[in-house]
Amino acid sequence: TLFWSNSTNFDSPHHGALYTLNSEEPDKRTLVYTNTFAVAPTYEQDTFELKFDVVSTVDATGVLTPAKPDSSELLRMKMVQVDGQWRISEAPDGVILTEANFQTLFAPVSLYFYDPSFTFGVPDVRWLAGRSSRTATSIVKAMLNGPAPYLQGAVVSAFPNGIALERDSVPVINGQARVGLTAGPLLETSIEQRQQMNAQLLTTFQKSLNTITEVAFLADDRSVDMGSTDNEVSRMIVDNPVRPTQVALSKNELVTFDGVKSARIPGMASVAGLDPSAPAISYSGKDFAFLAGVGNQIYWATPNEPPVLALSGVGLTPPSFAPNGWLFSAAGDGSGLVLAINPDDNGKLGAPVLLRVPWLVGQEVSTFRVSRDGTRALVISQSNGISKVNMTGIFKSGEVPKELTTPINFLHSGMPTLGVWVGGASVAVMAPSDTDPVVIDILDLAARPLALDELKGVQWISAGSGVRNIHAQTATEFFTNVGSYWEVAAKELQQASFAG
Repeated sequence: TLFWSNSTNFDSPHHGALYTLNSEEPDKRTLVYTNTFAVAPTYEQDTFELKFDVVSTVDATGVLTPAKPDSSELLRMKMVQVDGQWRISEAPDGVILTEANFQTLFAPVSLYFYDPSFTFGVPDVRWLAGRSSRTATSIVKAMLNGPAPYLQGAVVSAFPNGIALERDSVPVINGQARVGLTAGPLLETSIEQRQQMNAQLLTTFQKSLNTITEVAFLADDRSVDMGSTDNEVSRMIVDNPVRPTQVALSKNELVTFDGVKSARIPGMASVAGLDPSAPAISYSGKDFAFLAGVGNQIYWATPNEPPVLALSGVGLTPPSFAPNGWLFSAAGDGSGLVLAINPDDNGKLGAPVLLRVPWLVGQEVSTFRVSRDGTRALVISQSNGISKVNMTGIFKSGEVPKELTTPINFLHSGMPTLGVWVGGASVAVMAPSDTDPVVIDILDLAARPLALDELKGVQWISAGSGVRNIHAQTATEFFTNVGSYWEVAAKELQQASFAG
């Protein structure tokens, strides 16, 4: 790997030279930098320190972590003369790249793993380097190594532990990826498991490459039994679609909104006396929830039944339904508590589950939204004037949530407090205001942030599937994003929300 030093304070015979970075493990991590290097000699002879501004870091598995604002890195390197030329003889493991070179040499790829029910496909975004002819091989190797750290325990892989590529190559012939795996572990799998392996890998290939339409697993260069088409497993559900109907508030009552008109919910008891806000609707469309009063209580509402107190806490975040029916919220008081509840088989609410999340202690949580595959959560929190936008995995025992994994960060700007899911790996966030212009940012693990046109006085946001289905809401108007501008779609409607 080569880099050029043009630092003006590099007062040595090495100034302006071209160096080779002799790292023993160049793929251990990749540092993406901006601006120029500052290079200074140390007290050791022919040893120098390089300081530079870091944009992001990519680890050995391809997981990218955005750097905090104004982050810098200090590396120490030793020089030696070889045939009259100065070269690097000792350096930390890794690669240093400019932003432009990183975008050229690396590409984002979404690996897909299963949720624990083997229903949904969960994207695991990795940044992989190398020639396009090696992309299929890189994808398989990354998948066999399992999910990223923040997803471990929240998702599962159909591939058994210990299985590996038989050779360091995945040839693609006439659209078929021929994946030779270690024979022992492969032949010990059931036909159902092999079909799940096929669905998992084929989904990943088809989302990332347009050249692969089929996967063939090989053991000792021979095809393995994949069963018949009569008993094939279902395909992964990717980007779980949400119903077009939203729940909203009108005259302090729960209503549904189909994008054109709102309507009272048949059989729904009045909730006006509870001073409702931030309504939520389940994926089945049969259950509802909302914050009451000052926001320390969440009520569960079902047609033909009186509203029931479900969760209590300090400064609770807007309620969020998971696809399996569980309802989540987080305390906003810095206690690090996340609460969840679910009806039993008879439709009666069980006891709340409390999750104590160490990395949220001291953070005032303002958003906790469960992903549409039920395995992750978008968490927005604030502390000491800094806003964090995190994605965390939800570890469960059966259907019961047990803990949140160490999160990954979204690159963002400003002080967002409110956010919703837009896609499998993308969210929309904003800082609400009653009077000032508000910009909604689309954050994606595989792309730079995208800012939508600003709109004055935005207090709420909702999103269906995709960037074109984002809605901004002021105190009196409901806006739809149409191309490059916002268009009023409804009036006298507050805090409309899609399922989730």
